[in-house]
Amino acid sequence: ARTLDAARRDATRAHARTASIYLAYARGSSPRAREGRRREATRFRLVVIRLARTTAGNVDARDAAADEVVELSKTLRAIAGKPADGPKADAANAQRRVLFRKVLQLLTVNVDASSLFPDVVMNAHTSDVACKKMLYHYITHYARQKSDLALLTVNTLQKDCADVNPTIRGLAIRSMASLRVENLSEYLVGAVQKGLVDKHPYPRRVAAMGVLKIYDLNPTAVRETSLLDDLRKMLIAELDAGVVGNCLIVLKEIDGVRTLATKPIVYALINRIKSFSEWNQVLILDLVSAYELETSEETFDIMNALESRLGAPNSAIVLGTVKVFLNITLGMPDVHQQVLERIKAPLFTLANSGLAETAYAVWAHIRLLVKRAPMLFSTDYKSFYFRASDSNAVKRLKLSMLTDIADAQNTYAIVTELTEYVTDVDAAIACASVRAVGAIALVSADDIDGIVDRLLLFFDLDIDHVTAETIVVAADILRKRPKHTGKCIKAMENIDLYDISEPKARLALIWIYGEYGEDIPSAPYYVEQSLLNLSDEVTPRVRIQLLACAMKLFFKRPPEMQAMLGSALEAGARDLDQEVRETAMVYYRLLERDVEAAARVVNSRDKSPIYTFKESTVDEKTFDMVFTEMNTLSVLYECPSETFINPDAATRRTYNDDEPAAETEDLVGSSLLDHADMIDFGADDASDNASASGGSAVNLMSLLDIDVPATAAMSTPTAFALTPSPALDPASFQSKWASSTIVASGVQIALESTSALAQSGPSALSHHMTAHHIATMASGGQPDAMKFYFYAIDRDGAHDTYLVEIVVNVSAKSALFTAKCSGRGSNFTQFQNYFQDAVRQLR
Repeated sequence: ARTLDAARRDATRAHARTASIYLAYARGSSPRAREGRRREATRFRLVVIRLARTTAGNVDARDAAADEVVELSKTLRAIAGKPADGPKADAANAQRRVLFRKVLQLLTVNVDASSLFPDVVMNAHTSDVACKKMLYHYITHYARQKSDLALLTVNTLQKDCADVNPTIRGLAIRSMASLRVENLSEYLVGAVQKGLVDKHPYPRRVAAMGVLKIYDLNPTAVRETSLLDDLRKMLIAELDAGVVGNCLIVLKEIDGVRTLATKPIVYALINRIKSFSEWNQVLILDLVSAYELETSEETFDIMNALESRLGAPNSAIVLGTVKVFLNITLGMPDVHQQVLERIKAPLFTLANSGLAETAYAVWAHIRLLVKRAPMLFSTDYKSFYFRASDSNAVKRLKLSMLTDIADAQNTYAIVTELTEYVTDVDAAIACASVRAVGAIALVSADDIDGIVDRLLLFFDLDIDHVTAETIVVAADILRKRPKHTGKCIKAMENIDLYDISEPKARLALIWIYGEYGEDIPSAPYYVEQSLLNLSDEVTPRVRIQLLACAMKLFFKRPPEMQAMLGSALEAGARDLDQEVRETAMVYYRLLERDVEAAARVVNSRDKSPIYTFKESTVDEKTFDMVFTEMNTLSVLYECPSETFINPDAATRRTYNDDEPAAETEDLVGSSLLDHADMIDFGADDASDNASASGGSAVNLMSLLDIDVPATAAMSTPTAFALTPSPALDPASFQSKWASSTIVASGVQIALESTSALAQSGPSALSHHMTAHHIATMASGGQPDAMKFYFYAIDRDGAHDTYLVEIVVNVSAKSALFTAKCSGRGSNFTQFQNYFQDAVRQLR
């Protein structure tokens, strides 16, 4: 390492040399340029000086820390011989507290103070509680790094485990359990066993948690002793609630909640649940919900014992109690309905008080109950009206519930209230309110009139986002309630597509123009500008809908739509989006083959009422699974826990700090790349750009009697290209290969020449594909079955990854490959064609 003086000299030379370069350059310039260069050189000199001072400061700080460690070591050794008890010990303990505080400060700023370990242990004989806390913190921090020296602390800690002060006994037990040195497991088990039978509750609490720490370190050492059995006995016999709570936590973590759900344990915990902390009460309720009742009488015993918990101020306790009541009454429908009636008031009280986050969680659980039994909440519809303190998230939940509980008695009142929300300053809430009114209109009985009329009045508000959302809802009404077609079309006949910017609303309005164009006089003229400038439309789905609308209107009003349809089909055939391009070609080929058949295909929609939308269906199995997982995140996410929690991650935690990271080859394991004769080429750099394009000279407009030059032929745009230098490691290749759902298998390629493979082996094809931006993951094999694994990455916005396994038979001049795509696969077909062409070009 350089000395401080050397560092300063280097910095001085650096800025002086740089400044001289600037000044030499300035001599040949104008006076103004020379002055600017001098100022620039001066600024640069100041920057370098500042950097030198910062470097010097860092060196000073490191030197100061090292010096401080040395001084602390001397002082700790000097004070180790001073008395720790008696009248003269106060001054020595005060000095120890100051020194220990400095040691912990070094740990806080990430300074290595492990060299102080022997000096700190020499002061372990003090009886001062504050010193003991700091001492134990230091020992547990460095115990794993100094495992040989940690053995020296065992005698001191064992002695402290028998101290007359229960606080010191507890601290000693906690520190021994936290050493995390596997060679000391037998000492740790002995200390914890003594702590479990201590007379004071604090050492017993610490010892109970110590069992879990030892289990993390050495599970076998815990299983071979009676520690777990002792904890189970303490769940019933222990008097201190804190000790019982810790025992419950440890046993739940080690063996799971199901093993604890026995009648003696459940009844013992329920009878004294009020004495536990709120956190432990939640754990007990979770345990009770997993208990399988032996008789129906137990249902009422448990509900009577837990009745008071419905009035607890903690939301987790209330929701846990609700979960218990609902689970144990599932087999008793009458009692289950009474329970739902009973829990409404506590839930409403809890939802309207407390923090916004708590309110949202409670309302989410109420929504789950509303979906299960909407009729029970229909009379309480006013409880779901907005309050000034409600967050936007809660408002969205309330709108959903108001839609579910609407019936013949309260529909008009609910719709009237929702109409007030449509003018909310928050656009999202306003749009959600419009959707809620539309949902009620879709599910309401046929004899309830006026809801659709109320919905169509939203067009008169002249609010852009409200108008857009009303158009979307009106389109659904036209599909499900055809009897309202006349009033809906009349309300929207003067709405121009040019005035609507929301993509979903544009989709719905264009669909309405196409389906009911004969009833909207200006429909062709509303879509004229969009059809003539199809490429200017941003959203591909809107462009597809415009093509469909043009086809439908063409068969209803041919003279007005002839030119517009021709322009739209030509623009669609040249579109960069593959789906838009294929849609335009399908329409063109339909018209080219049979106009009458095209009319039947385009106007084939059955206009009979649609009774159920797929989007509104609820998976009963999924709903039941979420219901059984009440008081968890499943209710907030509206999906079972198995969909967002990795089951492999739910195993007992273990410490793997000392285990080396697995090598890449081990990650691949016995995978598709694990072949003895394979040669790993890694991620080869590519050198040339590659693209694939194709097209045909077809005059799209000839059928529509439009004069178009012969050169205006349709061609597929060259939007496909690969990343020049793709990068992918073997583990990622294996993972993507296993998870890819877009697959093309068994594709044959006839090779024109295989002489390069016969002469140079697999490397010939690997280098050839590199020039086409396709990298080799692995290759090898005999001439009659050379196997290669390639990968490439699409250059478009999705960056799809293409994976290929190909087997080449050199003598037969043939190849068989399987291609997969990890991504959306919009250019997957083009990649297959590009890959085949690249392989055929091998000479």
